[in-house]
Amino acid sequence: MTVEFSKPLAAHSTPIPGVVLYDLPVHGDNRGWFKENWQREKMLALGLEDFGPVQNNISFNEKAGTTRGIHAEPWDKYISVATGRIFGAWVDLREGPSFGTVFTAEMGPDTAIFIPRGVGNAFQTLEDNTAYTYLVNDHWSADAQGQYTFLNLADETAAIQWPIPLEQAELSDKDKAHPRLADVVPMPPKKILVLGADGQLGRALRAEYDGDGRVEFLSRAGFDLTDPDSFTARNWKTTPR
Repeated sequence: MTVEFSKPLAAHSTPIPGVVLYDLPVHGDNRGWFKENWQREKMLALGLEDFGPVQNNISFNEKAGTTRGIHAEPWDKYISVATGRIFGAWVDLREGPSFGTVFTAEMGPDTAIFIPRGVGNAFQTLEDNTAYTYLVNDHWSADAQGQYTFLNLADETAAIQWPIPLEQAELSDKDKAHPRLADVVPMPPKKILVLGADGQLGRALRAEYDGDGRVEFLSRAGFDLTDPDSFTARNWKTTPR
C-alpha cells in the first residue's frame, strides 16, 4: 500500500499550560515513509519557543504493553515516535493552579508533543518494536535524577485510562513504587538570576519583584562576570532586598 501524504503540520493546545500536540506530515511510497521530525524554523513559526535542545534520546520497547513513567524532569522535552504507536499520558506536577491536570493522546510517527519542565511524562506501547524519541534542552546526568518529580502510574486521582491494564503491562519496580498525587511535592518554577542588582535597573527590578522567591539578585561582589569562578561555583552571595 502506498501512502502519498498525511495531515499537514499543525499545532493543537491541550488542557495543560505549555503542552502542545503537533501533527507531522509523513510522506510515503512503496519503500516506506519520510518525515521532518524536527524543523526549528517551522516549529518557531507555529509558536513553539526556541527551547534549545542539546540531547536526543531514544527508548526502544520490544513488546506492546511496556509502560514507563510518570516522570517530571527539570528540562523541556519534544517527544515523537519513530516506529510503532504509543498511548501517552501527561500530568502537570508543577506548582500552581494547573497542578494535577491530565492530558492523554495516542501517538504514532505522524504526531509529536512538547512537554515543558515539570510536567510528568508517561507512555504505554501499543505495538511491538516501538521506538520513542525525545529532544531535551539539558544534558542527562545521574545526579539530575534527584531533581525529578514522580507520580504513580496507577494514581487514583489522575485516573489515567491505560489501554492495557497495568496489571497486564510491563512496568519497572521503580515505577510501581512512585507516590500518589496527594504525596507529590510539586516541582518549583525555575529561578531567575538578576545580575548588577546595585545598578539602576537592578534596583528597579528588585523593587518590582520584592518577596518573589523565584528571583535572586546579585551585585558584582556576589557575581563578577570577569571571574571564571563565578560561572563554575554556586557560592554566590545574594544581595539583600
